[in-house]
Amino acid sequence: MHEYFSTDYLSARQRFLTAAQGAGAELTTFRCPAKGPAGEELYTDVARLGASTAERILVVMSGVHGVEGFAGSAIQTSLMLQGVGRLLPTGLALLVIHAINPFGFAHLRRVNEDNVDLNRNFVDFSQLPLLNAEYDRLANVIAPQKLGVMSDAALTWRLAGYRLCHGQAALQKAVTCGQYAYPAGLFYGGDQPTWSNRTLRAILAEHLAGAASVAVIDLHTGLGPRGYGEIIIGDPPGSTAFARARDWWGERVRSTAAGESVSSHLNGTVRNAFKEIVPETDLVAAGLEFGTLPAMTVFRAMRVENWLYHQGSSGHPQAESITRAFLQAFSPDDLNWQREVLRQGREVVMAALSREDWHTAVSSPL
Repeated sequence: MHEYFSTDYLSARQRFLTAAQGAGAELTTFRCPAKGPAGEELYTDVARLGASTAERILVVMSGVHGVEGFAGSAIQTSLMLQGVGRLLPTGLALLVIHAINPFGFAHLRRVNEDNVDLNRNFVDFSQLPLLNAEYDRLANVIAPQKLGVMSDAALTWRLAGYRLCHGQAALQKAVTCGQYAYPAGLFYGGDQPTWSNRTLRAILAEHLAGAASVAVIDLHTGLGPRGYGEIIIGDPPGSTAFARARDWWGERVRSTAAGESVSSHLNGTVRNAFKEIVPETDLVAAGLEFGTLPAMTVFRAMRVENWLYHQGSSGHPQAESITRAFLQAFSPDDLNWQREVLRQGREVVMAALSREDWHTAVSSPL
């Protein structure tokens, strides 16, 4: 285990707070109404480095998908311990948001206390019902009530049939883009703004309202080649946003709009909260996604973990192995993988900090 990686939420939080205090950051803490696995308090923490009057702000976020917070936290902590605050250009501040979904982080879940995928929760709930008819067709095999040979066979058969009829990209979109009808299903977007949603909006209102330009790097794991960090934006090649991102980060930038990314184009991402505070012409937003295991392996780990949470129990004879496999899908206990995450994470952040051309940027979805 690399020195910056933690084995649980409480250790990750303590390392983050120690690093932030050592860096002289301004710290703000938000207590989550949900509790940890032992009944402990959970928090989202925000560290700000740089002048309070800075017109440019780089936001680095972790833990939108709770269990993915181990890698994000390690990147954030290492940056502060390695003196990123001393490298900030004049007029630029760094806002580091740690564990925006602390429940998922602490409980080793991707989702929050309501089984909500936070990156599908930033939608206009006045427009309910929000429909995903394609997910409806697959819902009973994506999140079955029983697991076993028959359940696995049904999943394989139904996904293969859908892929044959519609293609792999359509299958990925149907499953992952977000659904609002199955509270115990995967990629559930909720029926109202979650605590994490409201907390993020409060953080942004406090810190970004006066900014002239904002850039966002949202840290994720689970998709793509193992150990490689893809930068994901939603604008197509040929757009100003895509050109700008390529200028900042090079060939690792991929567009969901063009279907070239490891991610589908998603509904209700956290980027929508930034759009409410920062005009689109002043916002550059990207997800930095580090690959772990083959996509189907990751999906099956999510499916089984979701079943354990809703239909099984912590005392299930396979609970430990299910949780271990799920954790390996999003935070592998692999020193080489961890080193690559830290190296590339720092490269991406430092590349953004070195740019001076934020004011003409166009926004990109996470």
